[in-house]
Amino acid sequence: MRVFLDTWVLVERYKRNADAAKLLKLAKTGLEEHICHVTVAELVNVISREFGEREARIQYAFLRHSGLVLNGTNEEIARNAGLFKTKYKFSLADAFVLASAIACDADVLVTGGDMQYDREWKQVNEIKVVKLDDFVETI
Repeated sequence: MRVFLDTWVLVERYKRNADAAKLLKLAKTGLEEHICHVTVAELVNVISREFGEREARIQYAFLRHSGLVLNGTNEEIARNAGLFKTKYKFSLADAFVLASAIACDADVLVTGGDMQYDREWKQVNEIKVVKLDDFVETI
């Protein structure tokens, strides 16, 4: 199964969320987990802003050795991200995550908790989007 992770999952792993940690451990056991370049930038920004640059560098090193597949960005993904930003009115980073997940033919996109899901992802219909805790319950 090809799973695309929203940045929220990685931030939650840093904050020691058990579901996020469990999901990321599965990347080394056969579950194909993907992120995009924008997720790397967003994670480094969030961790640096909230916990300092040193912590951000540590998390970047974690990503490099995590077993996650890093998907690049191209012109088509950028175009689609712009269209998704307009359509769903969420952040440009989330629009890139969505466009990248679709481009890599992911089976599911895993994102945040109830409030974030309801506010940003619930209306997305181009790909199956599930909350972290709901996804972990199924694996």
